[in-house]
Amino acid sequence: MEFLPIIEAGFNALKDYLLSHTLFCLVPAFFIAGAMSTLIPKGKLLQHLGKDSPKYKSYPIAIGSGLLLATCSCTVIPLFAGIRKGGAGLGPAMAFLYTAPATNIVAILYTGSLIGWDVAFSRIGFSIIFATVVGLVIAKILPDKQISTPVDLGKDSSKSNTKGLLLLFGTLITILFVGTRIDEAWLKYSVEIILIGMIGLIVKRYFQKSEFVDWMKETFGFVKTIGPYLIIGVFFSGILIYLLPSEIIGEYVGNNSILALFIPVAFGVVAYFPTLVEVPMANAFLQMGMARGPLMAYLLSDPVISLPSILSVRKLIGNKRILVYAGMIVVLSVVAGYVFGVLSTS
Repeated sequence: MEFLPIIEAGFNALKDYLLSHTLFCLVPAFFIAGAMSTLIPKGKLLQHLGKDSPKYKSYPIAIGSGLLLATCSCTVIPLFAGIRKGGAGLGPAMAFLYTAPATNIVAILYTGSLIGWDVAFSRIGFSIIFATVVGLVIAKILPDKQISTPVDLGKDSSKSNTKGLLLLFGTLITILFVGTRIDEAWLKYSVEIILIGMIGLIVKRYFQKSEFVDWMKETFGFVKTIGPYLIIGVFFSGILIYLLPSEIIGEYVGNNSILALFIPVAFGVVAYFPTLVEVPMANAFLQMGMARGPLMAYLLSDPVISLPSILSVRKLIGNKRILVYAGMIVVLSVVAGYVFGVLSTS
């Protein structure tokens, strides 16, 4: 087998990706993630994750907090350990542990623009259900014996600015949708220029200079942390498409059988990828003939239960809890994949 065509396939995939998805998909997504991380006051939210906090309050807050973070299954572990040490209840903490890598805002937006918004919205819906079920079940059958203490994550420097935040995020999300949904170039660029100008006016009117600086630093921090891995992932997904015969994908995961649903989940456990890399990999599998049910099962499990993360979390919650956690994610991913596959073909 010649080496040069293999490398060329990787670079071709990377070129197509950079031309098609970077400017109008990833760039707005990173700015949205940076704004969510720095401008939304999270300290007040996380104070409600304690063991004695009502479930109707603690679980939505845990899941919502996970949405603010762009982390992979290993990066979220120190955050999980931090809120547990601060006194967060076991159930909400487990919900956060799943949600942060599974439903972070960048992954959802990237899934929508690259694969389809039906997949993205279904992914976030299933993930919210998973996080809630996993947290409630583990807290019930393997309850937390430690005494809860108030969660203290330090002072939250950001102030409540509801109107400014709504305008900012509304405009940023509009930029994303305009860039990915309008085909005519002149109209797309004209609207985008107007929206970018609106961002400038909103920032000047509602936010302090220090908040803007923090937003930019956090945004470029995401780019530096995630960008290189994403480029590598896209490159190797191109190589994968070139090397792996599509007939194999179609034969084993081209239907909605239990085996076809389980194979991509098992692959996700063994093959660890940093956050977002699962999206171009899933898109590559889809192009090669993977059915939509197994595709959903893969997207729901791969970012969450990689082998390195399972081994690391085991030290924090013990053998029984990690077995229940991983087992539930596998079963729920297979079930959700089956449901999504049936609905997609109906």
